[in-house]
Amino acid sequence: MEKGTSLWKDAWHRLAHNRAAIVSLFVLVFILLLCFIGPLMPFVKSPTAINLSNTGAAPSADFWFGTDQLGRDLFARVLYGGQVSLLVGLVATAVAVFIGVIYGAIAGYAGGKIDDLLMRFVDILFALPFLVLVILFALVVDNPASLFTDWIIAKTGFARDRVAPITTLIPLFIAIGAIGWLTIARIVRAQVMAVKKQEFVEAAVSLGLSRPRILFRHILPNVIGPIIIYTTLAVPGIMLLESVLSFLGLGVKPPNSSWGILIKEGADRMEVNWLLLFFPSIFFASTLFALNFLGDGLRDALDPKSAKD
Repeated sequence: MEKGTSLWKDAWHRLAHNRAAIVSLFVLVFILLLCFIGPLMPFVKSPTAINLSNTGAAPSADFWFGTDQLGRDLFARVLYGGQVSLLVGLVATAVAVFIGVIYGAIAGYAGGKIDDLLMRFVDILFALPFLVLVILFALVVDNPASLFTDWIIAKTGFARDRVAPITTLIPLFIAIGAIGWLTIARIVRAQVMAVKKQEFVEAAVSLGLSRPRILFRHILPNVIGPIIIYTTLAVPGIMLLESVLSFLGLGVKPPNSSWGILIKEGADRMEVNWLLLFFPSIFFASTLFALNFLGDGLRDALDPKSAKD
């Protein structure tokens, strides 16, 4: 008798045969390791050290990506900026997806007046200017985030310049995540409304399973594809939003940086030194394409209909 396999093993088998997805996965892992482990290496210089006698230098053995207009090492700034951009993109997207999936699933499965009430609230938030809401929300949680930074420093003894660049982004994580769940909520609601009419859901109801069990154990796994696709598309979008907020003074504070800020600075000085735009753009574009290809591969791998192929 042939031994059966789980859904996740079948999904991994299908994903492993998708070359574009596997290559994208390795690219993402490489970028993550480079950005988060690379700065720990002794050859990586400080991203904030200014050397006015070596401004706009070309790539060399000492400065792999050259230097910027203040003589700062561009390679170090790209790595440290990647930490900020990736953290903002991943954490804020995770918060938005978590809220949106729960909210949309409940609305779609409950239906009726509950669905109408929940989705009218979404419509109201959609009618409000997104950027203004994020700015107001970030300002509200800015003071608690500062207190949290002081608490972390007091408890751990770490230097402020090591803790502050991350903890000061907490308002950005919360603000974008708390407001950015509206689209995914609509997507999940529509998918749940379609899936809950299928026979296997009716069979689960006839067996007397509870509504939460049916929703979270039987319906949501069958809408994972659109959720993953939206997530992979949302991460680069949130990275761009972070750069806008940082430009307005509500995101990354100088002298720290991010890929979005580096790209903006490079675009402003493109005619003088095009490398300032080239290197951060390569990292950002590589991350964007890798997320898209990996998302497509995961969608195909986790799609229950493809299990018959």
